[in-house]
Amino acid sequence: MIDHLRKNNQSYLNHLKLAWIVAFHMLFSLCFLLVHGVMPFIPIPKLFTIEGMTRKMKKWDSYLKINKLKKEKR
Repeated sequence: MIDHLRKNNQSYLNHLKLAWIVAFHMLFSLCFLLVHGVMPFIPIPKLFTIEGMTRKMKKWDSYLKINKLKKEKR
């Protein structure tokens, strides 16, 4: 576990925070998509659409890659 945190240049709390943010974001998206699937007349907020989730995932991925590069430069 500690090796994973070192490789990603994160503290335990930063890792936990990001993991929970991602998990809850995906959970809310799941809820909106399930409701929309049953009742298609209810719109999905842009942030929780597939396109919105893709953009958010790319931002989180970029953040993690930048964090890794910072560690490699040290």
